[in-house]
Amino acid sequence: MGYPVLVTVSRSEYDAFSEIYGVWTDTAPAARANLSFYVDAYLRADGPVVELGVGDGRIAVEAVTRGREVVGVDLSRPMLELCRQRAVRAGVSASLKLLEADFRTFTLDRPAALIALPYHSLGHLISLDDKLAAVAHVFSELRPGGVFLFDDFLMTPALAADMRRVQLRAEYHTPAGADALLWVTSLVDEASQSIRVVTWEDQLDADGLLARRQYRRLSLSWLEPAQAQELLTGVGFVVDACYGSFEGEPFALPTAREQIWRAHRPA
Repeated sequence: MGYPVLVTVSRSEYDAFSEIYGVWTDTAPAARANLSFYVDAYLRADGPVVELGVGDGRIAVEAVTRGREVVGVDLSRPMLELCRQRAVRAGVSASLKLLEADFRTFTLDRPAALIALPYHSLGHLISLDDKLAAVAHVFSELRPGGVFLFDDFLMTPALAADMRRVQLRAEYHTPAGADALLWVTSLVDEASQSIRVVTWEDQLDADGLLARRQYRRLSLSWLEPAQAQELLTGVGFVVDACYGSFEGEPFALPTAREQIWRAHRPA
C-alpha cells in the first residue's frame, strides 16, 4: 500500500489560500455536490458531531442553522476566522465550537458520534504515514459505534488530464472592488499520488490591463480505493459503505465520480 513519504504540507499554504477560498468553493462541482450529503449526515447523527477541515464553515454552519451543534477543527487560523464570521452572520456562533488543531492530534471534550472529513481534505496530509496517524486518531476520538465519514479524490486519467489544463476558474470582484480573474492548473504525479495545485489571481485596472498578479499553491494527494479500505480496517474500523457519488450510488468503476467512505468503530 506504500507510496513515497513526502513533506507534510505547511500551514502557510492554507492561510494564503483562505483569501480566495470562497470563490474557490463556489466554483467547485464537488463542493456543490457534497453540501447536502454531509449536512444530512450531521442531522441524522445521534450525538456529538465533529467536522475536520471545517474551513470557512460552508457545511458546518449550514448544519448548525438547522439545529445541530458542531465542533469544527482546522489548522489554519485564517480559515477558522472565516468560519467564525460565517457563524456570526448566521446568528449561530453559540452552537459552533472551533478548535485550531491538526487532524492527527485534536482533542475532544467527549467522544464523538460522527467525525466527518469532507471535500477531499484527507489529501491535505501528504504522506501515507500522516494519513494513517489521522485515521487512527479519529478512531480514538469516536465513541463505540461512532461513525467516520470522508471523501477522497478518485483519480482517473480523465481527471488527471482535466487538472493539468489551465482553466479560468472564476471572474469576480475582490473585497476591495478590483476586477479579478482566478486561474488554476495542477501538477499531477501518479507515481507519488500527489497534486500540486497552482492558482493565480489577476487583478485588472480600468483599461483591462494587469495591475497585480498573485500566485497561491496547495499540496494535495490521494488514496487508491484499496489503500483507503486498508487504512480504515488496519486501525480497527468496520467499513459500512463506499459510495461512488454524493447521491449515494454504490462505488463501482468506471461509473464512480468520488470515493466516499463510511465506517464505524465497533461497539
